[in-house]
Amino acid sequence: MHNTTALRTTVRVITIALAAQISLSWPLWHTAGGRTFPELPLPGFQFYPALALEGIQTGLLLLALLATALFPQKTWFRGGLACLVLWLVARDLNRLQPWTYFYLAAFGLLFAAGNDARTGKRYLQWLVAAVYAWGGFNKITPYFAIDNFPWFCEAFKWTKYFGAFPAAGYAVAAGEMLLGPGLLWKKTRPVFRWLTVLFHLFIALALSPLGLDWNTVVIPWNFAMAGMVWVLFRTNPESGMYTWRQNSLVRTALATTLLALAWVLPALNIFHHWDEALSWKMYSNTQTEASFYSKNGAPCAQVVEAWRQFSYDHGTKMLFDDWAMADIHVPAYNSRRAHLQLARYLCACQESPGQPAGLLLVEVDRWNRSAEREVAIPCTGWPR
Repeated sequence: MHNTTALRTTVRVITIALAAQISLSWPLWHTAGGRTFPELPLPGFQFYPALALEGIQTGLLLLALLATALFPQKTWFRGGLACLVLWLVARDLNRLQPWTYFYLAAFGLLFAAGNDARTGKRYLQWLVAAVYAWGGFNKITPYFAIDNFPWFCEAFKWTKYFGAFPAAGYAVAAGEMLLGPGLLWKKTRPVFRWLTVLFHLFIALALSPLGLDWNTVVIPWNFAMAGMVWVLFRTNPESGMYTWRQNSLVRTALATTLLALAWVLPALNIFHHWDEALSWKMYSNTQTEASFYSKNGAPCAQVVEAWRQFSYDHGTKMLFDDWAMADIHVPAYNSRRAHLQLARYLCACQESPGQPAGLLLVEVDRWNRSAEREVAIPCTGWPR
């Protein structure tokens, strides 16, 4: 009974957090609202639906969120919500944020567990642990310890002092990485459960208007993670660490695939063979930085206002993330394919096609700050 209650509570927490994050990034999900940042559809989804279809899918999404929150035990409601989110992600990869990816994986693991609440709880415990293990590992770099950690310490007067010490940044990263095994190991679980909740409460406060007032769309995710940890890692008589019951071959294969996506595939990102948003790289500051350069200023009328606000280097370049954060309230999806797709859109809309313009990438080696390199891909020669 305890495991069943824990899973129902977890589904409610996830659903409410997802609803809050959709509301905080509404232009991302309801494109009829007048966003200027381009959609990045998967191949085969190269179309823009009529306004009526846009309204229908938005209405269905809201209904699915409400139904799942009210009836978390109903597999059909959870599955319907997950399918709607997958459809919207296929239409625009910018929606595949780390938190969306996490929620989809959680719903998939619950489906894989079937009616076995104990197994479902085990699956979710391992998913949550993966976020901390990789999230901390990805921060054990000078980019976090020297750059992002001091910025994060600017949130409050009493934390500014610590930002002057890179060693503190490395310690925070290592501490986050240890949250994963600390929660999974039964002997350390009670202590790490409290530490993890406090960790997320601090992050939420630091990102709020009381602190940095930045990227507030992820604040509900931090509350959701804290709530999930509190519920899923509560010690009970059935809390073994490694064992779970047998399930059907298809469900077991699905669970194995999803847990491999969470635990194994992020290792490929070290070699730039797996996307940033799918590798739990929150705040690591080692993602490829993508801009569009245009020597004569804004390439076309559609982006004049964004270019005026966010261009840099004497008005010749604009960072995609600055544009996305202002327009759809989340960072742009970070992958080479997505960067090229955005650049092609801007190259195609040029009012003076002959002007020097194109995609500018700043690529980094996560452990060597001196290895940064710029890669320019001009519009010339691209298919229009």
